[in-house]
Amino acid sequence: MPVLSGKAHWASIANPNTTFEPVYSIDLAIEGDELNKARQLGLTIKNKGDDRGNFVTIKRKQYRKDGSENKRPDLVDSNKNNMGNTLVGNGSDVNVLFKTFEWEYAGKTGMGTELQKVQVTNLIEYSDGSDDFDVVPDGYSAVDTLNDDIPFGNTGS
Repeated sequence: MPVLSGKAHWASIANPNTTFEPVYSIDLAIEGDELNKARQLGLTIKNKGDDRGNFVTIKRKQYRKDGSENKRPDLVDSNKNNMGNTLVGNGSDVNVLFKTFEWEYAGKTGMGTELQKVQVTNLIEYSDGSDDFDVVPDGYSAVDTLNDDIPFGNTGS
């Protein structure tokens, strides 16, 4: 099975992407020898003019045609330790192991991929943006003013 190395983007490995049909997937930004290897394998190289540059999408459907569930792709660290449900953020350095297969549909043909395993060699943790700000040392703190006397507060009279 081939392995490609590059930068992860839009990785859905711990949980499938359910926007359309549920799939485990990763957009893998590649360049140099890895780009040449992908071309030799006959993979579709995409470039949307964004920070991914040249990339391939490698995926595995969550369900087979018979309705049974495919095994989730393995996710391991650089020492091959299981990473469980770790969310892999954009820009993480990864190695991606996959199978290839030829496909034909509606008069078109191509080379498909089936995601098997992702090895993370440099993790950039995914953030959903819910923690948008860093703490600003010596900045304003509402906690400090809550203890002050309120000058025009209700005096109870």
